[in-house]
Amino acid sequence: MDAGPYYLGTGTEYFEREAVKADWRHMVEAAQKTGAPVILGSSGMAGGDRNIAYMLDVAKEVFAELGVKDAKVAVIGAELAPEIVIKEFRAGTLRATGAGPELSEEALRESTIVGQMGIHPLITALESGAQYVIAGRSCDIALFASDMIRRGIDPGIAYHVGHVLECGALACDPGSPSDCLVAEIYDDGSALFVAPNPQRRCTPYSIAAHSLYEESHPQLQFYPEGILVMEKTEFFAKDSRTAGIRNSQFVRSSKPWPWSIKLEGARRLGARKVSLLRIDQADLPKVPADVLVYGRNGVQARPVSGDERELGIIIETTSKTEEGAVLLASLLTHYLIHYGYPGRKATAGNIAYPMSPNLVSFQRADGSFGAVVPSGTRDPVFFENYAKVKGAVLKLIREEFPDALANARYEIIDADACSPVALIRTVDRDPALLAKRHAKDVAKVTSIVPAQPGSLFNLDAADAYEWTLYHLLQNESVIKETMFPITYYQANGNVWTKTRSARPNYFDIGITGYNGNLDDRSLSRISDVPPAGLRHGDQRLLDLAVVIRSKDAGINRLTFDIIFNSPEHYETGLRSNVFHAGSIAKILGLPEKQIVGTFFVDSCNAIKISIDRPNISASVDEHDVFGAQQQSQIERLVVPVYTEALAKASAF
Repeated sequence: MDAGPYYLGTGTEYFEREAVKADWRHMVEAAQKTGAPVILGSSGMAGGDRNIAYMLDVAKEVFAELGVKDAKVAVIGAELAPEIVIKEFRAGTLRATGAGPELSEEALRESTIVGQMGIHPLITALESGAQYVIAGRSCDIALFASDMIRRGIDPGIAYHVGHVLECGALACDPGSPSDCLVAEIYDDGSALFVAPNPQRRCTPYSIAAHSLYEESHPQLQFYPEGILVMEKTEFFAKDSRTAGIRNSQFVRSSKPWPWSIKLEGARRLGARKVSLLRIDQADLPKVPADVLVYGRNGVQARPVSGDERELGIIIETTSKTEEGAVLLASLLTHYLIHYGYPGRKATAGNIAYPMSPNLVSFQRADGSFGAVVPSGTRDPVFFENYAKVKGAVLKLIREEFPDALANARYEIIDADACSPVALIRTVDRDPALLAKRHAKDVAKVTSIVPAQPGSLFNLDAADAYEWTLYHLLQNESVIKETMFPITYYQANGNVWTKTRSARPNYFDIGITGYNGNLDDRSLSRISDVPPAGLRHGDQRLLDLAVVIRSKDAGINRLTFDIIFNSPEHYETGLRSNVFHAGSIAKILGLPEKQIVGTFFVDSCNAIKISIDRPNISASVDEHDVFGAQQQSQIERLVVPVYTEALAKASAF
């Protein structure tokens, strides 16, 4: 759901078809050589029926090109009819996962709805002898854990391994989601991680730190079958490049686990128009405060203050064809958000996108085609490396996609307080009303300040969609008897013959009678304890931490991870009394009730902060769809150092 509700609502793919096909081809070629099963989940990004159909077209094309014969394929659906969900809504049995979205029968009726499948549909398909499993919306971790559990591996280690593997080499040092990672599971209940790329290494620190990623709690993760508990997990090193885990536990708890399935629903809000207005810096103070302006409040609704800087990065491409303009803009934005560089602290993403989809395609007056992607950042570490990152990104595209640069030209526009750019967005279901409203929204700015040359007006962006559902379904009969139907095919090239249909087989997993704390608001919570000892001085958090990142943890929560350079710096942070919930609420300018929790993580010298998102991800007023650039207030913290913390640190 990271990229927004558009892809579920429309049934379209987030990534370029060529990239999806290339990855699938690599997987099929490996399967042909090794005989290993291939498991693909959340097909087509969102995992709805239309998303699966898109992926099946790609899969059949690759099978034909590679001459795949007599392959057994399992296709697992994940959509659920709105009428079934409305019945649960009327009965009051849909369980909220956080603050919003607000449920309504009208919105549910207009929605495309999927459920996140766990391990059982996947295990059923594998047990049937399917070598290729193409599944709808899936829990990421289940894709990895299913075959491990089928082979008798303890669920605690299987789910934890799955969580580490699902982002590839992001759990390495240096990390990257665009590189590979291998896990080896041993009979003693341990798992070892090693990166095939010799330039990357796995350390206890990097594996423990990744266990925090995209989760609202550092030691509890909730799945359809139960709860992964990492309170007693041990992280260890085998050698300088290999690290491992042991003692993670999987608990079969009371309701709602098992069984619970997280439902996601998306519906169309209307058509959307966009304008990008370049503004003279002298006119910036005149622009109304509620207008999104890069250089002021583009990345966060809160405007910059003091010496804080905001940089809008607006990518604009031009080509003779729409495909050429879109491809180059997509590649530039993809590499810019994910590119890893030395000293990077915001490892969840370098830039914030305000829209889903993030790209707007249009035709220029001269007949050529254009594409534009607005984005931005407030990360001071990124600013220091921006020129190098741009150079490296262009080099990668030149090497890997030379035709993209040959067939289109680009401009990367830097928008800050000296050269601000306003983003005007309007959404309406009525085309005539949309045009009038957007003209009025633009005039709200241009009637006060003139738009400068290079501004883009009245662009037709992709339709706007909203999340309508992010709740737990707890009706076991619906889960076990209706959801996740499996269809088997005999595949010969692009000719797939249906052989039969089946239902998933369910069985209990995990330990019972667990006596530990399973409350995600109290386990490892940082308390409000006044500092002891004398104040020795102050240190910038940027100097104390190796990672300071923010990221969506679902569509209704935002989580911050602060991973300190050393145990000494971690102790300094903990004992400063800066990071308890009341203090963080003041720092972020939020009511304390919006703070889900602040947690200590001794295993990797980290502090995790989780909050209810101020808005639902990808809302029409969004500034950062992925939540990857909301850490600026945390980054700018100055942490007081007390003598007791120094004394404690000396014991390490």
